[in-house]
Amino acid sequence: MARKLARLELDFAPAQRNAPIGWLLLAAGLVVAAIAGVQFRSAHAERMMHVSDLSVISQKLLPYVSEGGNTAADPRAAKAAAAVARDLRVPWAEMLAALEGVQARDVALLGVEPSPTRHNIRITAEAKSLDAMLNYVDALRSDAFPEVSLASHQVETQTPGNPVRFMVQARWKSL
Repeated sequence: MARKLARLELDFAPAQRNAPIGWLLLAAGLVVAAIAGVQFRSAHAERMMHVSDLSVISQKLLPYVSEGGNTAADPRAAKAAAAVARDLRVPWAEMLAALEGVQARDVALLGVEPSPTRHNIRITAEAKSLDAMLNYVDALRSDAFPEVSLASHQVETQTPGNPVRFMVQARWKSL
């Protein structure tokens, strides 16, 4: 005795596709987009006004800037400006490329502090072991850093794995 299955009706195209809530959400989205556009135009116009004010001010200040670049009447300000200029002349790209070129699997750099007046750089790092630390110091000696010395080291007994935190002084040659 065979049972007859009930017929299954599938409606892939419902009669009302556009519900009123959809139209309401579309209208709300258009209103929000219009408000955002108005705010963008206002912010852009304000920014352009500030840019033009800045160019006017810089044109007014142009006669006060001397050709030599030393505009400070105060000697302390001139000394500070010279220090900033010296710091900016540090060959950062070459120095960092030389540091990145050192093969150090078990060493993590924590800090790099240059001293432009003495052509020194202080590197603070952490190694997994004393051997890794010594291998890093040896690998750091290169054409870019001809003089490298281990300034200090300390085994971190409170930290899991007992890493070695150390400081290296290196003199860089004029790159």
